[in-house]
Amino acid sequence: MTDPGNEFARLLVRHDRELRRYIATFVPRRDCVEEILQQTAATLWEKFSDFDRNREFVPWAIRFAYFEVLNFRKHQARSRFIFSDEVLSAIEQTHDELASELQHRQMALQGCLEQLPNKDRMLITRRYSDSSTIKSLAVETGRTVKTLYRRLDRIRDSIATCVERKMVSNSQ
Repeated sequence: MTDPGNEFARLLVRHDRELRRYIATFVPRRDCVEEILQQTAATLWEKFSDFDRNREFVPWAIRFAYFEVLNFRKHQARSRFIFSDEVLSAIEQTHDELASELQHRQMALQGCLEQLPNKDRMLITRRYSDSSTIKSLAVETGRTVKTLYRRLDRIRDSIATCVERKMVSNSQ
């Protein structure tokens, strides 16, 4: 059986960006986002023994983040940069509606990336996952920067078309 502390840390690190982006939709200041994220992490750790391992971590964690945002707002009520409860509810509802679509888009993207020729997939991976610069990729591949930009544009167009096609076919 997995150590709960390790499992929690792995899940939190893996989904840190998603939680951070979610909180940032409610709170405009980065320092406030960090504060809420830290409090959310502490609350998640306290409640982790209640987490059902058969369910997705992100929706569970986002629920706690939402309540931490509300709690933060109570303490910051005098600030003019705080959204009203109605706006927060609208954002929450919109997020819930779009979360499913985003998940479907990510699955479509993954499928489209897998369909790319190996050279193209490697180029995209190196550029975006490994954060390689165009200049360094040009040197590695022996291509000019201009040629590489054009190739990446074609690959991105191909991926976008593929994702849209998959989204349309999945909605029918």
